[in-house]
Amino acid sequence: MIHERLAVSEMCTYPWPFADELVLWDDLGVRQVGLITVKVAQHGRDAVRDAFRERDIVATTVITGNFDLSDPDTWDSTRAAVNDAVDLAAELGGCTYLTPGRRDGRSFDELTKAFADAIAPCTTYAASRGVPLAIEPSLRTDQSFVHTLRDAADVAERSGVSLIADIGNCWTERDVEDTVRRVAPSIAVVQISDAVWGTPQQPSPGGRCVPGDGDLALDRFIRAALDGGYSGVFELEMVGPMIEAEGHEPALRRGVERANAMLEEVLP
Repeated sequence: MIHERLAVSEMCTYPWPFADELVLWDDLGVRQVGLITVKVAQHGRDAVRDAFRERDIVATTVITGNFDLSDPDTWDSTRAAVNDAVDLAAELGGCTYLTPGRRDGRSFDELTKAFADAIAPCTTYAASRGVPLAIEPSLRTDQSFVHTLRDAADVAERSGVSLIADIGNCWTERDVEDTVRRVAPSIAVVQISDAVWGTPQQPSPGGRCVPGDGDLALDRFIRAALDGGYSGVFELEMVGPMIEAEGHEPALRRGVERANAMLEEVLP
């Protein structure tokens, strides 16, 4: 039986169509899922909603695209896309999140202000729909000018959004568990995977692997979130060459089994 606080992100089977994922989720008994808006659009929003309702599945996250902070003329169209993702979360559950957008030569403070200006109408709209809106710091420089959970907490506070705490992006940070405890009240969702130290694929996401196959103390990361008061789900998000080499299905099957056992041990 799947632990009540375990969820699975569509990122774990990123190349798959939604219909194939649904078959695997049914087989595994997964009933909490992180969605990607592109996949929802490909399958059809009404069909996704019907599939969720038939199976009593709820969304834990809805991933949408980010802002081009260097081009304010594009912000209205991005805001419309973010608000549409908020509407999807209002229907199916969970939070909506995005990466903050890449840097463009301006200072961190200037980019933070630009992001706050860009996202402001969306935070108002999300609040009106009762949906948490969050950002995820990322080591990918093409997606984010914010690369650490510490910096993301500052950006989130200034822009009025919540946080995604993904160990795959923040495990290399100094005293990351202390940071997780400190920012836990602002965390919308915690995402988990494992990673192997010193591989050429690092930093993540390239070096991520199935929990228990790598070197991370995932139990300490999970306990840090709990110690800080986090009461949400732990969403499995495994991507990269190690997952692809094994195959998305066997990796996800092992990942769910390992994460499930870990949560049963750590949680009261």
